[in-house]
Amino acid sequence: MTDDDRIAALFSEAASDAPPPGFDHDRVVATSRRITARRRSAVLGGAMALLVVTGVGVATGLPGSGAGSGELTSAAAPAAAPEAPADPAPAGSALAESAPAEDAAAQAPEAQLPESLRDQPEFTGAPLGPGTTECAQRQDPALRAFVEEVLPEVAGATEAAVTMDCRPGGERGVSLEVDDAGTPGLLTVEYLPPGEVAGATSGTSASSVTASGGTVVVTARGDGPGAPVPFEGRLDTAAAYLAPRL
Repeated sequence: MTDDDRIAALFSEAASDAPPPGFDHDRVVATSRRITARRRSAVLGGAMALLVVTGVGVATGLPGSGAGSGELTSAAAPAAAPEAPADPAPAGSALAESAPAEDAAAQAPEAQLPESLRDQPEFTGAPLGPGTTECAQRQDPALRAFVEEVLPEVAGATEAAVTMDCRPGGERGVSLEVDDAGTPGLLTVEYLPPGEVAGATSGTSASSVTASGGTVVVTARGDGPGAPVPFEGRLDTAAAYLAPRL
């Protein structure tokens, strides 16, 4: 007996001693079906989780659907977008027009003018312009006349004390001790010719460029530290009234 014959005999004996197989054709088919079912469940569960997170509607083909069958399962639909808020009332609507016109008129300078001056035509005369004296007139009568037009309450007011230093002759000024319906204080009006710059003031002030190219500054302060300021709400109106006249 050759070596090959002996080896073949050993293999035959080993094969005859092997136990019978523990599975058959039916068991293999059943196990395969269980594995396929688990895979389907895992894929479907993952797809549903993705839809919950993203909130986006997609269509998913179920595993095992017949090829070309075209069967799709709609998983989710996108959430409806919230309705846009109603547009605000247009500028020309009745709601927009309901704002009282009286408020706007009350803020206009003309509304703060004395009643006798509201209907006067626009000033077209020659502006007063710079002074003509060697030193500035600190209590200028021509300037005071215009001040009394826009603030009639100061008519007859006492002239306040002024410094005696010689200011440039082109300047004009008025300084008065006033009483605004029980609110006493000091009112000062200064006209500065073109080229001069207004300095710092102590009190509440308003200024405007004049018709002659100069500057008018209207300043008021109360009768003591922290005291109410006379004509505080009318200083802008006074400066606007004086500007075309100076």
